[in-house]
Amino acid sequence: MTLVFIVCIVLAILGLTVSKNNIFSPSVITPVVWIAVLLLFVALPHDLPPLSWQFFGSLLLWVAMMCLGAMFTQSFRYRVSVNEPSQLIRDVFFWISIATFPLLLLFVKEALQTGATGNWALDLRLAAIGKTSTFKEVYGGLYLIVWQVAYLIELFYYSKKNRYRVIILGLMFLALGIGTMSKTILLEFILKTVGILFFKNKVKVKHLVVALVVLLVAFVVMQSMRYNSSVGALDRKSFLITYVVGNTSAFDTLEPNSSTHCGENVFRMYYAISNKLGLSDIKPVDPILPFIYKPLETNTYTAMYPFFKDFGYLGVGVFALLYGLLFGWIFRCAQLGSPMFIILNAIIIPLVVMQYVGDVFITNLSGYIKQIILLALPFAFSYRRKLSSPPSQ
Repeated sequence: MTLVFIVCIVLAILGLTVSKNNIFSPSVITPVVWIAVLLLFVALPHDLPPLSWQFFGSLLLWVAMMCLGAMFTQSFRYRVSVNEPSQLIRDVFFWISIATFPLLLLFVKEALQTGATGNWALDLRLAAIGKTSTFKEVYGGLYLIVWQVAYLIELFYYSKKNRYRVIILGLMFLALGIGTMSKTILLEFILKTVGILFFKNKVKVKHLVVALVVLLVAFVVMQSMRYNSSVGALDRKSFLITYVVGNTSAFDTLEPNSSTHCGENVFRMYYAISNKLGLSDIKPVDPILPFIYKPLETNTYTAMYPFFKDFGYLGVGVFALLYGLLFGWIFRCAQLGSPMFIILNAIIIPLVVMQYVGDVFITNLSGYIKQIILLALPFAFSYRRKLSSPPSQ
C-alpha cells in the first residue's frame, strides 16, 4: 500500500504541474480519488480483509497509465473553436425540457401508486432501475439527456437574461435525482455544475469541499429513507465503508479473463446491437452487475472491473491509457477556452471521479454518445464559426 500511496502522490503533483494547478484535470482527479479511498480504508473501522496484490497491482497499472495518457495529450496545443451555440437550438432544447417534465411526474405518480414495498423511497428506486413488473429503466429516455445538456449550456452562458432558464433546468435536474432516488444523479449535478463554474472562475476549491460535505449528508439521509433505517443507524462511517471502501475488497473477489464471451463487458454495446439486429444470439450482459455477499454485500467493483474481467491486467493497462488520452485531450481543449469542450469536460468529470465505484463510461456508452451529439448540435448550427489560435498558457 505504501508504494501505491507514493506513486499516487507523485502522479498527483505531476498532474497539477502539467495542468497548471487545475484540480479538474483527469491526471489530478485520478490519483487524488485513490489516495482518498485508500486513506479511508486505513482510517475507518471495518472487518474487511486486507487488500491483495491483485487489487494493488491493477490499481498501479490503472493510475499510472491513466495519468501518463492524460498528461501526454495535455502537453500539446490544439486549435479550438470558440463559436457560440445557436440560440434557436438552445430555445428548442429548453422548450423540449419543459414539455417533457410531466413525464417524470407521471413516472413518480405511477411508481408510488404501484409500489409494493411499503417504502415510497425504495419503490421509486426499484421502479427507476427497472426492477419492477410495471416499469422499464427510466434512464433510457432521450428527453432526460436533453434536460441535462440544456442545463449545462445555459449555465455556461449564465446571465440576467437566462437566469430563470438556469434555475428551472437546474431544479429539473435535481428533481430527476430525487424522483429516481439516485445518489449518482445528485453527484453528477454537483460535479457538473462546479466543473463549469470553476472554469469560469466563479467558484474555488473550498466551495467544492463544502458542496461535497453537504452531498455526503444528503446521501446518508437518502439511503436511510430507501431502507427504512434511522440516520443514526446508517451513519457516515458505514455509508463510506459500503459505497467507497468496499469496492476495493469487491475487486479482490474477481477472476481475471473470466468472461463467458470475449470482451462481453468492454464491448457490451457491440453485443447489444448485434443481438438487437438478429446478427447474434448472445445477449448483452446486464449493466447492473451481480451482487456478492462476502466480504460485504455489494455489486460495485471499481472502474477496473470490465477490463480486468475481460482481459486481465493487460486490459486494465491498455484501457486506462486510452481513457487517459481521451480525457486529457478533452480537458486540454477546455483549458484552451472552447465553450463546447468546457461543457463536455464537465460531463466527463463525474465518470472520472466515480472510478472508485465502477466504470460509468462503458456501461452508459450509448448515453454518452447521445450527450455528445446533443451538445455538438447547437454549436454546429451556430452562424458564428471562429477558430482561434490557442492562447499561451
